[in-house]
Amino acid sequence: MIGRIILGVLLLVFTAVLLTPVQVRAVYEKGGLTVRVRYSLIKLQLFPLEKKEPKPEKKKKSKPEKEKPEKKKKPKAKINRQQILYTLEKLPPVLGKALRRVGRRVIFSPLKASLLVAGTDPADTAQLYGQLAAALASGLPVLQKVVRIREQDIRLYLDFAGEQMDCAADVGVSIRPWDALVIAVCAGAGLVRWLLGFRKLASPPPAPDPEQTEETAQK
Repeated sequence: MIGRIILGVLLLVFTAVLLTPVQVRAVYEKGGLTVRVRYSLIKLQLFPLEKKEPKPEKKKKSKPEKEKPEKKKKPKAKINRQQILYTLEKLPPVLGKALRRVGRRVIFSPLKASLLVAGTDPADTAQLYGQLAAALASGLPVLQKVVRIREQDIRLYLDFAGEQMDCAADVGVSIRPWDALVIAVCAGAGLVRWLLGFRKLASPPPAPDPEQTEETAQK
């Protein structure tokens, strides 16, 4: 009898864990990604990991230290035309198949993104802008039927003068662990293949400014 009661309690706890929504918030701006998650009263930052403050060291006799050159952050690679076209081709079918299973239990709040479309060839830039605008016009209404979206703001900008594309996004998703498991089973392999292909198409980071390099070497 006691064993059945314990088993029943465990099943109730396990069911509650699977059905309590998890809120994930991802923000991408200035080449940096931040991902936070909230589950009930628990709040965590998944990426980048928060660094713990070092413990104060005991005071030692001060010794003259050599000045260390400042380490400059390496420029990060930005998204390019090939990555966007690849995503438009591969990602919608994968996500569509998975989202149909979980229905409108998935909530996007917010769904904000701004993409600057630029490139060295004005004709290719204009063509890419048109493809993106057409994809948004046809894809967003379908997505709104499948999931619930709040605070939607997606914008495209066209720049014939610039050469590098840029992107900023703020996306929050509320989903139950059970539904996340369904999506992982239905689309896990497809998402992994898309991510690997997306990374292969990444452009190399821009070369450092030679004038700044010479100044650093002289210091």
